[in-house]
Amino acid sequence: MKTIIAGAMALLVMLAVLPALANAQEIEKVAEKFLTSVPDHKMFLMPIKDLAAALKEMDAKVAVLDIRPPEHFNNGHIKGSMHIPLPMLVKEMKKIPAGKKIAVVCALDTNSAFAVVVLRMMGHDAWIVDGGIGGWVKMGMPLEK
Repeated sequence: MKTIIAGAMALLVMLAVLPALANAQEIEKVAEKFLTSVPDHKMFLMPIKDLAAALKEMDAKVAVLDIRPPEHFNNGHIKGSMHIPLPMLVKEMKKIPAGKKIAVVCALDTNSAFAVVVLRMMGHDAWIVDGGIGGWVKMGMPLEK
């Protein structure tokens, strides 16, 4: 439920900050497409075990995006993850690889939900890593500095 609320809130915020979209009708279409796809995609949640398996298999189709502040990222992150702090995501969108499944991690799933809304509205196949970095560590998975 928190993810639904966060997604809806993020959508409202994005309606105001996505100047790349041509007009209100285009924004409306993109927003409707995203919202109607949420139930079919299980809230865009990726279980940590699925991310761990993809990374273990070195699946080149999956990229990890860590959106935490720099000091948190520098204290430990998933090996090979990209780092773009959430407030910089729109500005740094060109760094996100096209054609990959983007696994978004943060300390809070709600922040990941904001990022996933933005990424999906911009055409990326983005997913919230359920449990984020805390869940990754609880699963016994390593972080690197």
